[in-house]
Amino acid sequence: MNKHLKNEKGLTLIELLASIVLLSILSIFVFSLITKTIEHNRIIQQETMVRDEADIIVSKFIKALYSTKQTHIIRNVTNGKGDSYIEVTNDLRKCQKNEEGVLVTAAACNATLQPIGFKTSNNVTKLYILDEVYAIAHTDIKILPSSYIEGNPDSTNLYKVTVALQSTYRRGNKEISKQQTFINEIQPILTSK
Repeated sequence: MNKHLKNEKGLTLIELLASIVLLSILSIFVFSLITKTIEHNRIIQQETMVRDEADIIVSKFIKALYSTKQTHIIRNVTNGKGDSYIEVTNDLRKCQKNEEGVLVTAAACNATLQPIGFKTSNNVTKLYILDEVYAIAHTDIKILPSSYIEGNPDSTNLYKVTVALQSTYRRGNKEISKQQTFINEIQPILTSK
């Protein structure tokens, strides 16, 4: 009783198990590689959005300060509560200063002042550029109260703008926050005295 199989080209059990094990190892490697690539791509996308927002904010500062005369910048207001802005007037006649640098008619001058900088209220920091309040387009990015504008209009014509942004994204069940700081120096239009 010799029986011969007509088709002996099939796989043995050992060959089948070896193929399944190799395929499993390869699948695990490919899955982990794809997962890491997707996560890395998400992080790069988030950092790009933060840089784009910082570029928009700084360009708004540049546009406002480059088109403002140094003599129209009245004072720098900075407090420990997250407010840091310079005040600009559109009517210099109402904002005359005496020899000590004090405004002669403060009430009349205050009515003409417009801010360029950061104001914080209810733990939300917003960017004020003259009569515009800039709202960040991305809900997971916010301006931090540590953002500020530095420079005394009486002694300098160069303003240092520090923009601190925080981005928040989810990785699984964890919420991850990352802070980035951008620093620029901006000089308004100088006028001869």
